[in-house]
Amino acid sequence: MESWYYEKIVYRKKTKKDDLISFAVVLVTLAICIVSYYFLRNLSFIIWLGVIYACYRIITSRKFDYEYIFVEDTMTIDKIINKSRRKNIFTHSLKDFEILAYKDSDHIKEYSDNVQQVIDASAPGSENTLFGVAYFKSMRTLVYFEADERIEEFIQKYAKHKFKE
Repeated sequence: MESWYYEKIVYRKKTKKDDLISFAVVLVTLAICIVSYYFLRNLSFIIWLGVIYACYRIITSRKFDYEYIFVEDTMTIDKIINKSRRKNIFTHSLKDFEILAYKDSDHIKEYSDNVQQVIDASAPGSENTLFGVAYFKSMRTLVYFEADERIEEFIQKYAKHKFKE
């Protein structure tokens, strides 16, 4: 019996929003350090350490990529944060999706308004982006992900009747 397994990493480029958040976090950090120096001199060093560490964590958490793992009919999407931490954000069987279609198709209009959660695990501006609708953690979830030839093979094998052109 042939086992179907595939991994794909989607590299996410930093956006202007990421740069703006990083800039704002640095400004807030500087402001807190200055205010704590003038008003809380005895505790300012401890406050500086905490605020600078929080600033570092916030800025590095804005650097993330996505990894898709397909094993047989199960799709797993992990978020890789700063190339050091991994967080599972979605796991579901392809057979249990309500629909799978391209993001720029007309089907998106039907489904985008009737969901409780949206997971966008695609790179901004990607052309070959698919969407799927499924129940995940008791919520109707819309998932965006990038497809290539191999992922389309998985969809054709396990969820051909759910895929809409």
